Parts: sequence; structure tokens; C-alpha cells
Amino acid sequence: MERTKRMTAFLGEAAQFIPKERIHTDELRRLAWGTDAGFYRMIPQIVIHSANEQEISKLLIIANRLELPVTFRAAGTSLSGQAISDSILIVAGKHWERYAISPDHMQITLQPGIVGERVNELLRPFGRKFAPDPASVKSAMVGGIVMNNASGMNCGTHANSDKVLLSARIILADGTPLNTGNAESRRVFASQKPEFIRRIEELRDEIRGDKTLSERIRYKYSIKNVTGLNLLPFVAYDDPFDIIAHSMVGSEGTLAFLSEVTMRTVCDEPCKASAMLYFSNIREACRAVVCMKKLVNERGEWIVKGAELLDAKSLSSVNDPTGEGLTAVLTETMGTTPEELNGYIAVITEALQP
Repeated sequence: MERTKRMTAFLGEAAQFIPKERIHTDELRRLAWGTDAGFYRMIPQIVIHSANEQEISKLLIIANRLELPVTFRAAGTSLSGQAISDSILIVAGKHWERYAISPDHMQITLQPGIVGERVNELLRPFGRKFAPDPASVKSAMVGGIVMNNASGMNCGTHANSDKVLLSARIILADGTPLNTGNAESRRVFASQKPEFIRRIEELRDEIRGDKTLSERIRYKYSIKNVTGLNLLPFVAYDDPFDIIAHSMVGSEGTLAFLSEVTMRTVCDEPCKASAMLYFSNIREACRAVVCMKKLVNERGEWIVKGAELLDAKSLSSVNDPTGEGLTAVLTETMGTTPEELNGYIAVITEALQP
């Protein structure tokens, strides 16, 4: 069956359970939803605004049978084209905004359509926050943040989505649901797809059996890295369901649809200070970053929470008036009290003395 006929067949079946106001096939809205924050452009043939897991499962079953590609979209703030398609685009935004905060405020369960900044607003009264902090956090939604492993300057590798993720509810390409945080869901999945679980375990054991490869993977993810599929779970976790859940991070929707995620929250220190530090050249700036990374408090936590380097061209692009040929490091530190914050500033200042 040629692609146009398969698209027509998909549309006919989808229209049986998706209201017509949530299905777009007109040129204008296909053009609009085919645009994200990047400079790539593809026009989807069908745009569907999904409302729940049951709809997603049915849509994937149909698309899988008709061999039609599906792309998921949340806010569309990515700069790299993850949210565009020339086939079927399924939007998970408006109807995917439910959440639940644990009694101790240490965990939060989120659907993919909640904006990152909204999560911080929900947690702020409890002195907690959403760990990933991409520059687009005021617009980006949880689904895109987690599935693209969007992080930001402050969460680095110690508090990105992979490190704070506890469990995930997902729907595979064949429509099969799985909640990795639910024992019954895990049991049912294992009984229905034993070969799937066995293959995950085989990959885990194969990777761990190659010491050189295992060490290379550990090193690859010891520095900030969001390139390609996430291989770290195969050396970091034993349980195949933990491997599945953490493999979702950075998969950009290619492995499954993320319908819900439970993550650890982190402390939102009330006292913060930032400074733009200027150096004569990039070598000196890099030496300063290495020096600041060694600074820890009595709890073994990094004192410098973020350090972002701006070379001479970056500074000249914004007409920085400080001087010619300089390199800057935008630095941030945080504390629970003004006294603690001032102490950290003093420690950083002392460490950077020539």
C-alpha cells in the first residue's frame, strides 16, 4: 500500500476515537505545528493532539501496523529538530499537565505537558526545585526536557534527568504500556515480553563483559554529554526495568512515548550570587574552572554550582565593553543562609587569587 493510502487509512481509524477538533490536516496548522525553535522545517501530514495513554497506545498500534513513522512533540523548544516530522506528529501538551508531589516533597510525579518553570513554582513553597534547568525552562515541557536530556548550566552531570529519574510510565511502539515504578506492571510486562527483558539483560552483560567499553561509557557520561542514545544505564543499573527507564532519557522519543515520570527534587537554596569573571586568555579561564571545581563544603558538595565559559567571540557578539580578547566565566554559587553564601564567595575569591 502506497504511503498516501496508508496515511488515509491511519486518519480514518484515528478519527474513530479522536475528536475531529484534535486532528489537523489543513495546510496552515500543519505548517504551524511543523515548526519548532530550530531552523529545520518539515511539514507533518497529520497532527494529532493526544489526551491520554489509551489514545497514544491505539495510535501507535495503528501506525505500527501501517508502517508509518510517528514523532512526539511537547513545547517544541528544541533547537535540533526533535519535534518535527513529515509523517504523523502527536502533540502531548495541553492535556498532559497532571502532577503529584510526595508528602516529604522529595519526589514529584509529572506528565509530559507541564512547563519546567511551572514545576519549580509548585515546588518553591517547600524549598525544593526541578533539577534540570535548561535555558528554555520557562517554555520547555517536562516531556521534552527528560527525553532530550536537556540540562542547563547548574545541573551538569550530577543532577540531570538521568541522575534524578526514579521511574517512568512509557508506551512502546507496539502500544504496550509499562510503568517501571509499579511491581504489577513490571510483572505483566515480563510475562508478556520475556524476550524483550532477556535481550536487555544480554546487552547489559555483553557491555559489562567488555571492560574497555564499560570504562569508556563511564568516562563518556562523567562529562556533560547528550549525544546519541543513553548507554550509561547498562553499566549503572542491574535491574532491566531500571535500564529501560533510564534509557528513555535522551532518546528523543525514538524508544517509547513518555506518559509520566517520577523524579527526585533537589534543594532550592534561598541565597544565590553570580559573577562574571574575566581572564586575559582562555587558558587562564580554564585553569580557574578546574580550580573552582575542587572547592567543596563540609558536606562534600561543590561550592561553585555553575561555570559557563564565554570566549572572546562570544563576548564581542554582545558588544561586551570590558576589554579586547578576554575570556569570561559566568559563575554562580548558592547557600542556605546569607552567612553561608558570603563564606562561599570568600572561599572562591581566595582560590582565584594569583
